[in-house]
Amino acid sequence: MDMQKDNYKNVCEYWRLKTLETDFRERYVALGLPGYNDNNLPITYFGVDYEINRSDAKIHNIEKPEEELDFCTQSAIYHLFHFSKEAPRNSNNFIPLHELRGAAPFSPAFKKSTLNPFAKTFEGKTLQLIETGEKLGFERLSNSDAGFQAMAFTCMPIQFLFWDGDDELPAQATILFDEKITDFTHEETVIGIGSDLVNRLIDAAGLKRLA
Repeated sequence: MDMQKDNYKNVCEYWRLKTLETDFRERYVALGLPGYNDNNLPITYFGVDYEINRSDAKIHNIEKPEEELDFCTQSAIYHLFHFSKEAPRNSNNFIPLHELRGAAPFSPAFKKSTLNPFAKTFEGKTLQLIETGEKLGFERLSNSDAGFQAMAFTCMPIQFLFWDGDDELPAQATILFDEKITDFTHEETVIGIGSDLVNRLIDAAGLKRLA
């Protein structure tokens, strides 16, 4: 576990150094990100306000500057700047991971590690999931028992849908991504962002993650 943690730190350090090469003014305009200035740069990830230090590209939580940021948060932010295309655009057509170009091979593992635990953790807790989504400021959707659209970044909408179980079927959940999300980030990073969404929902609900 310590070796894995060290590997994560090394990867984050690599991307921090790569991000120092970023033309932030150009990327903020291209991505439609608000708040560009000549000092530290604001970036909002799943409703939490972070700042990127202009001198060393380190990221910190504005409200909790002492917080050690996890791998998913750092990689999501760094990869937004590195992998986004010159003129990224959303399609407003949302699809599951297995339909996303380049990401299909990761779909079985994503279902096992993210979607199944999501469904099991909130089974029988539909109202709690709705309350949690609303507390996090997500936009309610009507096409499931508890569905929401969350903004990973202001330019990156993600939808999740949840159907509670009954006597015949267990609870089910899915996460949908804009089919042009890889205009904004790497396809493997999409998986981490989806997993991070579920982890943040579970933590905000005060629940223990079920495998």
